Amino acid sequence: MRNPITLSLVKAFAVVILLASLVATPLCLSAQSYQTEEAKKSVARQKGLYIYQFLKNIEWPKGVISDELVVGVYGDEYVFKQLSTSCSGALIGSHKIKIVRYISATEVTKDCHIVYVSENKSSQVSAISAKNGKSTIIIGNKNGLLSSGAIINFIVKANKLAFEINKTKADIFRLTFSQLLLKLAVNKE
Repeated sequence: MRNPITLSLVKAFAVVILLASLVATPLCLSAQSYQTEEAKKSVARQKGLYIYQFLKNIEWPKGVISDELVVGVYGDEYVFKQLSTSCSGALIGSHKIKIVRYISATEVTKDCHIVYVSENKSSQVSAISAKNGKSTIIIGNKNGLLSSGAIINFIVKANKLAFEINKTKADIFRLTFSQLLLKLAVNKE
């Protein structure tokens, strides 16, 4: 029987290795409309892995999540497919992950705990934020979205996928980010 402290350290080390490998993986920078099918799938895989790690490394206030942890995707079929195949039905603590695809911003309800908004739908971030308030963590995908309502935002830095965190807004929402996520974020507002 293994020592629980050893198991915790092994799990923490595995998370560090995964996130470090994501940070070190080059990203195809050409505009999304010009990316090949394989490049789009590769970027979606990276974003899916990040989103899963966000789920594992963010603590919501008590009572916000009852049964299912609802993860929404708005505007990116590739990220939706990636999350559906890799995360749907998985458990974060005692909460089962449910992946939902949204066709319009008005469909994103307060039942959605975290929503990824694609770059081509980024103009809707403010509207989603205003409508859902503290209920939904918005993950953006375009420079400048932290000031528009996103709490996490994917950016490209040195030709690699990275993320930034709006720590001020997260504190207002009473969200707790792990020290690992805070350390890996390239920008914390």
